[in-house]
Amino acid sequence: MHKILNLRYLIGITTTIFLFSCGGDNYVPKPRAYPRIYLPEKKYYVFDTSFCPYTFEIPEYSKMEKDTNTGYTPELTWFNLNFKPFGATLHITHYNFTSWAFYDSLVSDSRKLVNKHLLKANDILEEPISSVNPNLHGVIFRIEGNTATNYNFYVTDSVRNFFRGALYFNRITNQDSIAPVYQFIKTDVEHLIKTFKWK
Repeated sequence: MHKILNLRYLIGITTTIFLFSCGGDNYVPKPRAYPRIYLPEKKYYVFDTSFCPYTFEIPEYSKMEKDTNTGYTPELTWFNLNFKPFGATLHITHYNFTSWAFYDSLVSDSRKLVNKHLLKANDILEEPISSVNPNLHGVIFRIEGNTATNYNFYVTDSVRNFFRGALYFNRITNQDSIAPVYQFIKTDVEHLIKTFKWK
């Protein structure tokens, strides 16, 4: 009988402690968060090949690869600058233009590709590329909102060369979740523009 009372007393105290420890106004929910991203140190090297009429610097954690997708021919200097740790790619195309009509079509195509994102974009801001590199002619398109690409640009020597870049993430993303990575890579793309030189 004495053992049963001690057991009931012990169960009662344990239950009371358990109930009081779970209740009250002390509960604080955890804020929404995203996984921590470790960003590498920025170090650059010069991308320079004998068959390209341009040079620029790219980060060590990226890799320049020939773009051999549909429409590729060996004489084209099309590349994908892959930021593999971040699942992003800067698609690079280069054309030699031989007439102003072809040049105008290249500029028009660049604008059409940017304007495809109007449905999802909050805004499309244009700025002269000379704001990043005063020695260049061209335009930067900053596409704000939850779109497939947020950064496009083109550079021309206004004589025969037209160079275009478009930054894409390799999977469907949410702008809030990729914002730190986008800012990190955008700095690298702007460094590419700052160090861009025609040969």
